Amino acid sequence: MAPHTAALPAAGRAAPPPDALPGEPEMTAAWLLGRIPAAALPWPLLRAGRAGRGAGPDVREAVALLPSGVPAVGDVEVHRLASDFARHGHAGDARYAHLLLHLVWRDDRPDGERGGPVRLAGGGLAPTVALAGVFRDATALAAAVARGPAGAGEPCTAMPAGADGTRALLRLEGHRRLAERAWRAQHLASEAGWEAAWRTLLDRALAASAGRRPEPPGTRVALADRVTEAFARAHGTDLVRALAEAVRASAGVPTRLVAPTRAAGLGAGRAHEAGWNAVLPLVSALAAAYGDRALAAAVHALVEAWPAPAPYGRTRALAALAGVTPRDALTAHGLLRMQELWCTRGGCGLCPLSVAPTS
Repeated sequence: MAPHTAALPAAGRAAPPPDALPGEPEMTAAWLLGRIPAAALPWPLLRAGRAGRGAGPDVREAVALLPSGVPAVGDVEVHRLASDFARHGHAGDARYAHLLLHLVWRDDRPDGERGGPVRLAGGGLAPTVALAGVFRDATALAAAVARGPAGAGEPCTAMPAGADGTRALLRLEGHRRLAERAWRAQHLASEAGWEAAWRTLLDRALAASAGRRPEPPGTRVALADRVTEAFARAHGTDLVRALAEAVRASAGVPTRLVAPTRAAGLGAGRAHEAGWNAVLPLVSALAAAYGDRALAAAVHALVEAWPAPAPYGRTRALAALAGVTPRDALTAHGLLRMQELWCTRGGCGLCPLSVAPTS
């Protein structure tokens, strides 16, 4: 599924028209938060699963109890229209061969197919569930995600949509997440040296941001070589000094810092991911190791100005509950840290978002 930026209706925002199709993020959030009534599903759901990342199904590792009494583990693909499954080429894609369910808003397939399962690569079948017959309209679905099917509020919904206090809290968590990465970078450098630490961080960043394109390790190594050479050409042959100089020369403008990675062939989004996950942690660790306050200040200026990445599937449900659409990288990574620390560990009602901060 391609990244989407749609968000739930916030306070003061006009509700969608009754016949509007909801976005896939809202439908995915409804699934992950348990807002789909059990009666609408073909079997009891034991585990909603986790949001998918990158190419492949929208929800991974859901668990259902089959009529035979045997638990089945599989994925869930979400579409606004049932015909999108074939239109997007999923029927012949092995990544979608293990679906438990095809979740759609409206089943627009012709008679004879409507209401039936979708055929998967390898010959399997996955039932289709249409939510248009479950929720009155897109507004009702959004309300269910925000408040729950019986009007019970999640702790996160105590936060006013877009509240300054919420954003400040999330940006603080984003700083903490980046600080943890800088700490790991410093330990990598102490164990293997700065250049080896750079190659490790860059390889991880490139692997995590490969997206839909299959990328063999050899291709990624060649890409990392081009990125490294581009920094050396632009800022000096000594790699560590080149990275530090790239941060200084950027003057707080992220596009200037990622210019060498763009020149090496990376798209804008992937170049910013590599800059955030490789350049900034390593140079931050370098500044700390040598007590270079000017370099630390240059890193800080970039961090404050860094743009938000494409929406993360892992945090869509949390962002919807908190009423926050990330406008910068710190907020986006703050949501990731909250999800990692609390949402995956049963921390609902205990995390900092459960108590509304003062603005």
